Amino acid sequence: MNYKPFLYALLGLIVLLGMLRAFRSSRTVTAAQEEAVILKLKLASGPMGSEEERTIIAALEQRIENAIKRSSVGDLDGDEYGDGYCTIYTYGPSSEKLFTAIKPVLNGFHASSGSYALKRHGKPGSKQDRIPLDTE
Repeated sequence: MNYKPFLYALLGLIVLLGMLRAFRSSRTVTAAQEEAVILKLKLASGPMGSEEERTIIAALEQRIENAIKRSSVGDLDGDEYGDGYCTIYTYGPSSEKLFTAIKPVLNGFHASSGSYALKRHGKPGSKQDRIPLDTE
């Protein structure tokens, strides 16, 4: 039995899969390259907030994540607590579209004085717009 045609087909398939992987990975954008909306929520109860604050913010994050997914504009990447703030990170190709998707959720949230959103228009170090979120 002649195995050459089989080997050539297998080799061709391996090369094709490698080319597809290289093409796909060259189009993948990392969070560091994407635009961002970063929410800085001032906590009322110490550097890490109270259990009640963390519960309220967890529910807010779920609503934000759902709004982003419904709009297909990016991803919620997580949060970070410390220094009296909860920082929520969202990323996508357009900070304007991200903010538009999550703004209705933020409008229904009573943020403490000193809370704000940063719309980053590009990779880290790019121009940012600061939008106050406090309702007080």
